[in-house]
Order: sequence, then structure tokens, then C-alpha cells
Amino acid sequence: MDLEAIVVPALFFGSVFGFPLLRRQMIHRHELEREALRRGLLPTRVTQEHPALPAPLPHVGAGDDAPTLALRLPEPHRLFALALLCRLEDTPPPAEERSRTLLSQIRLEYLPETLRAYLHLTPAGREQLRAQGRDPEGLLREQLQRLNEGLDDLLRHDHAAADRLLTQGHFLRDRFGAPHTELLSRSR
Repeated sequence: MDLEAIVVPALFFGSVFGFPLLRRQMIHRHELEREALRRGLLPTRVTQEHPALPAPLPHVGAGDDAPTLALRLPEPHRLFALALLCRLEDTPPPAEERSRTLLSQIRLEYLPETLRAYLHLTPAGREQLRAQGRDPEGLLREQLQRLNEGLDDLLRHDHAAADRLLTQGHFLRDRFGAPHTELLSRSR
């Protein structure tokens, strides 16, 4: 089999589908950095090679929000955290109060605390984890996946919407008598 027959279509499809995704991620990252600069969360340094690049922060403060913290993560965790943030921002508020509260907690508490815990990890702390047979990056990935699964679960269980549909069905059955399928079978 000719290698060119495989590589050329793979590169073509990769560029057609991969480039828009990469471009979207870069635009989103740039917007997050601009917002952090606008809020004054990232100090700027000016050099001749790169004017107004964000300077690295010496420490992570407790007031940092999730987007700022996510930008400080190493790849691929940065992409995962940013994608999770996008899902959280794009998710419409659930009808149930309990679900709205959990969604808010994931966004404002659980995710930032997870990112802070990883970013506060010192070299000695990393060594201690490795001595226990735990990989710091693996732990972060596992925790981000748990948050993502929690969001999936939350979105799958919008109980209020299901309850409203059932209540409406009961109301219509009480109001109009027999269900529609029974009326059709009687008319035949």
C-alpha cells in the first residue's frame, strides 16, 4: 500500500477539522488572558521581543478565579480545565435549585480549589506524592475528570423538567379523560 495514499488524506482531514478547533481554543485562551489583564490579575512585563506579555506569577493567591488558574496549568491539563470551564459557562441554569447550587459550586468552589491545590504543590510535595506511588499530574487529571463526570451527571438528571412533564401528562389525562391512544382505538 502506498504511504502517500494514507498520509495525504489524513493530513487533509486533520487540517480541515483540526484547525478550526485549534483556532477556537487559541481565541478563547487569548480572551481569558486579556480578561485577566483587564482585571489586573496578571502583571505585565514589556520586553523588546514580546511587548505586554503576562509575567509569570510567583505564587497563586486564594482570590484567583478558575480561568486565571487554568491558564497557569501545564498542557494538556490547561486544555481540559478550559474545556470544562467552557461547558460550565455554556450550560443553561437547571430548573432545580439543588442542581443550580451544585453547578455554581463546581464553577466557583470545586474547580478553583482543585486547580489551586495543584498549583500550590511544591517540589517536596511532588516528591512525597511520588514516594507514595501517586503522580501529581495523574491526580489532577483524575480530579478534573471527576468534575467533568459530575457535570455530566448533573445535566442528565434535571429532575424538575421530567417532573413537570409527568405532572402535565397527569393533568391532561385528568382533564380530558382517557389517553389519546385509547380514544383512537375506540373510534375504529
